[in-house]
Amino acid sequence: MLELEADIPQEDGGAKPLIEVEPIPEDPLDIRIAEVIASMDTREQVAGLMVVTIGGMNPEALNDFRARIPVAGFLLQRNNLVGDTYAIREFIGKVQEDSDFPLVMAVDQEGSPVARISGDDFPGARTLGSGPTQDTAAAFLARQQLVDKAGANVNFGVVADVSAGSGAYIHPRSFSTDATVVAEHVAVAVTAQVPEVAQTLKHFPGHGMVFADSHRSIPSADITYDQWRSSHALPFIAGIGAGVELVMTGHLRVPSVSMDPASLSDDWISILRTDLGFEGVIITDDLGMLRASGEAAYADPATVAVAALAAGNDLVLLVVDPGTDPDYETYDDIVAALEQAVADGVISQAQISESLTRVLRLRASLGAP
Repeated sequence: MLELEADIPQEDGGAKPLIEVEPIPEDPLDIRIAEVIASMDTREQVAGLMVVTIGGMNPEALNDFRARIPVAGFLLQRNNLVGDTYAIREFIGKVQEDSDFPLVMAVDQEGSPVARISGDDFPGARTLGSGPTQDTAAAFLARQQLVDKAGANVNFGVVADVSAGSGAYIHPRSFSTDATVVAEHVAVAVTAQVPEVAQTLKHFPGHGMVFADSHRSIPSADITYDQWRSSHALPFIAGIGAGVELVMTGHLRVPSVSMDPASLSDDWISILRTDLGFEGVIITDDLGMLRASGEAAYADPATVAVAALAAGNDLVLLVVDPGTDPDYETYDDIVAALEQAVADGVISQAQISESLTRVLRLRASLGAP
């Protein structure tokens, strides 16, 4: 117990009385996380900031990969989600069995037209945006319950993009062309929480600023920061205020802010942290999309992954095609590059520890079958 002198004048000139102050107890989870990080070598630490894809529903394949590279978790694609929720849950349960902290087992379950787990007959954002927010609350609660039933624990499910119009790539997945409407529905969708299943806002700072598909190019938006702040930022502000756990950065440029794609921009990460006040986990969209743009600077996935963490993302997401990389050696290259980046000071050890702390806090909150 600490003892502090009270700043109270004494008439007799005697000693000031002591006030007993109870020390703030340390969070056992924080202690546990600090101990785990201290026990890890650099390779384990940087691997713990990766979310990857491994094809199929053989849990041994994913567990063997984790023995090779101890990643934070997996993005589950269609070939990982075959069958009903019971089959998927059994598969995920076997992958989770030996993990100290639950692994991130993420899905893209937005609702029509992007719904990876079968049985999602609930309306998608395009339909919900023209109706009352109560319908959005009901649909997203049911959707989160479906994700939970299947054993997944992170949903990349809340599209916070304000559509630029019917010709925009993101339009079928956006609530509205009106930023205020999108913000209202995003806040309600995020509030539709299911215990141990985290939600994600995407694609920061707003894919609706551009018309083109960021799977094929790096679209550019001619908008000022102030214009963004009063429009496309609003749904992200609303979702953060509602308590969302993750934000996904998108592959689009806003030259008035940064010439880097937002997913690799320390300027945008700083805006997300300091201006919007987000304290949760920041994850990139699939970094392989940048390579598909054809721009030479983004041809090497390992170099791009280093840039993503150096910019301030906590998790790097990369989808590898086993058809062209059957042994998933791309991930080994990324780990080696990240290790070297830490050794060279390109990414500080302090930053790695901060990101790992956020990621492990998230993982501690997630469920496992």
